[in-house]
Amino acid sequence: MIAIDVGYSHTKAVSPDSRVLIPSVVAPHRELPLADLSRNGSGHVVVIHRLNGDTQKYFVGELALREGQGATFTLDREKHKHPNHDVLILTAAYLLGARPGATLVAGLPVAYYRLQRDELRRHLEALHAEVSVDGGPFARVSFGKVVVYPQGAGALLTVSDLPENSLVCLVDVGYKTTDYVLAKVAGGRVGPEGGGSVEYGVFQMYEAVAAAFGSATGAPLDMNVAAAVAAQGRVTFRGRELDLTVAVKAARVNTARAIADRALAALGQKGDFVAKFYLAGGGAEALPELTEMFPAAEVLPDPQWANAEGFLKVVTGTLKSV
Repeated sequence: MIAIDVGYSHTKAVSPDSRVLIPSVVAPHRELPLADLSRNGSGHVVVIHRLNGDTQKYFVGELALREGQGATFTLDREKHKHPNHDVLILTAAYLLGARPGATLVAGLPVAYYRLQRDELRRHLEALHAEVSVDGGPFARVSFGKVVVYPQGAGALLTVSDLPENSLVCLVDVGYKTTDYVLAKVAGGRVGPEGGGSVEYGVFQMYEAVAAAFGSATGAPLDMNVAAAVAAQGRVTFRGRELDLTVAVKAARVNTARAIADRALAALGQKGDFVAKFYLAGGGAEALPELTEMFPAAEVLPDPQWANAEGFLKVVTGTLKSV
């Protein structure tokens, strides 16, 4: 049994004894000179042999970012319809050592969950291929049972110290979307009270950083490079170091404020009665100011992995209450 959280930025996959993290970027394979030296162990070469006889070869993850021509990621609402989605699922399942017919738990943003869950489940249950990663032996990847779970709700399952007789809210800050899940804790059980998504996330911070870079240099900035600049605050451009720390700070604060304002507005009056806000997702780390903008906020340990770990609890029998 495995759980895979295909995010707009990264794909997080877990089994009871292993983890896999892959940037959600795929590129067509091309021959590289001294390829083994160039890779330095980062990223993957993936070969997928479909049951209809088609065979395709890809760079996946860091290798797609570094070496891929035509590297792509998606911000589509129906991301499971994008070709990259299946490549990432098959790669992650192979790296976890999933056996044919494995049980898989996958997630969807809360706003898309009701409309897309059955379609996604059927799509993944029909996914079959022979897969090889990094020159390893081909292995059959297929899923006998697929459970689709709402993002945010998965992360909430990892919280071990929920306050009794209280309303709590999990805010899952992602690359494109921020999910919020309200729950009532009573009698040792957790009952859903509502939730939703706002289409605002870390991507907007990277857009602001790219705009600041463009204003200073007159040159465009790729979103993947913008992420690195946002993390460091400085970048060397045409032989000179460019200090963007002030612009990065402003982008981070403004994005965090916009996310908090949208989520709290969506919660309405119920937000005033939340005893504890739990922050999860990669955005909880990228936007530390969020803890100051949600009342009684706490960032979950290992927040980027919270959804995937929670998804796994759904099928491993480790749920205390649902």
